[in-house]
Amino acid sequence: MSSTELKTTFNTAAVLYEDIRPGYPEELIQEIVELSGINDHSRILEVGCGTGKATQSFAEREYEMICLDIGADLIAVARKKLSGFPNVSFVEQAFEEWESDGKFDLVISATAFHWVDPKVRYLRASEALESGGSLAVFSNQHVRKDKGFFVETQSLYDRYYLPLIADRPTHATSFPGVEAFEDPIKRVYPWTQTYSSEQYIKLLSTYSDHIALPDENRNLLFEGIVNLIETRYNGQVTKHYEAVLDFRETE
Repeated sequence: MSSTELKTTFNTAAVLYEDIRPGYPEELIQEIVELSGINDHSRILEVGCGTGKATQSFAEREYEMICLDIGADLIAVARKKLSGFPNVSFVEQAFEEWESDGKFDLVISATAFHWVDPKVRYLRASEALESGGSLAVFSNQHVRKDKGFFVETQSLYDRYYLPLIADRPTHATSFPGVEAFEDPIKRVYPWTQTYSSEQYIKLLSTYSDHIALPDENRNLLFEGIVNLIETRYNGQVTKHYEAVLDFRETE
């Protein structure tokens, strides 16, 4: 399965995505606000809003927002959740194809920017921004541990997980248009979340590579993971995250 096909899988799990995927630390959101210097009259463009996991924190601050996503079901969930915010509008379209009717003070993308075509992601972002505007790309990254549950699950993945794509999106920075931005400011915000076995399987069920597994492989993988959590980890597992921010201003 190509990366283009894989990025559409999230739409099949829109309700589950909203139910179980974590949001982002308030400290990170506030840092973006302060670094960008946006004010009450600022406009924000969100690339890949999904169900609005990051959108809500900015919407509550009353910024005018236009939020893009390719998933109709994802946007439907976001619209319903944020129906009380007239300052937020949604567009079902890819960032690569969307045409703006104006400029923005801030472009944000939460766990989505790496899905945008690398040939145009920074070019499009710089084109959308006012002079002196900012780009904030952030995501929740899993912190790998060298012992415990996440090491023990490896044998299950070796047995049931199939390599799905060879051209996964990358997080490299040497892309066309990146020179329009100053050197990035990097911030990392560690945090943890504890999941029951049921919750953890729901979480895995929102990951594109797990959604795309053949049904038999996915079911056997999940059964093995549940058994491991229930028999060796007292029915719950703690996942260590780092919320990672890459913040850039236009030159």
